[in-house]
Amino acid sequence: MRSPSIPAALALLALTPGGLRAEEAAGEARAKAEPPRAARNFGNLRVGGSTANGNGRPELCLELSPVAFLSLESCGTGSGFLHGDPEPEVAHFRAKLRLASIDVERWGTFQPFLAGGFAEAQVGRDDPGFQFKGTDRRRVATTGPEGGLGLRFLHPLAAGFELVGDFNFSLAWLPHAPELIQPGNTWLPSASLSFGVGF
Repeated sequence: MRSPSIPAALALLALTPGGLRAEEAAGEARAKAEPPRAARNFGNLRVGGSTANGNGRPELCLELSPVAFLSLESCGTGSGFLHGDPEPEVAHFRAKLRLASIDVERWGTFQPFLAGGFAEAQVGRDDPGFQFKGTDRRRVATTGPEGGLGLRFLHPLAAGFELVGDFNFSLAWLPHAPELIQPGNTWLPSASLSFGVGF
């Protein structure tokens, strides 16, 4: 009778309880040695607050990311869509460029970003569309360019979903804000903080 070959003997050893434990330990060691993959968020919906809004309503943000390093975002209180509150608010429409993705063990992923787009300030129920060259006919809304920077936080939950946090500073230039029925400042700085769920 021929003795088993060395590969066959190793396979038999792996099937023993001790061999299975050794294989599991080796797999765990490999998992710990491999760096975690950067989180990839395709879209998220967040709720929070912004210093630019004085109407007491929460700020809602919808962010979609067609590619890993770039996302498109819209933030506002939902005026004209979710409610008809005429109180002043500022809506933001921007692109966000991710600068890095930093994984922190047991916490999640931190992603600093630059943002650019435009902001719309309104002091009443405005007409549809954006007014870059002045105000609308009732002088309740105007629009201007905006830039900023911020930090996104991603923490895995379950089934591919993630807890998403976003903190950012922005500065909008609204040259026609002094012409509104409630005159505003030409330069509008703001800070916002929001949390939500993404995938």
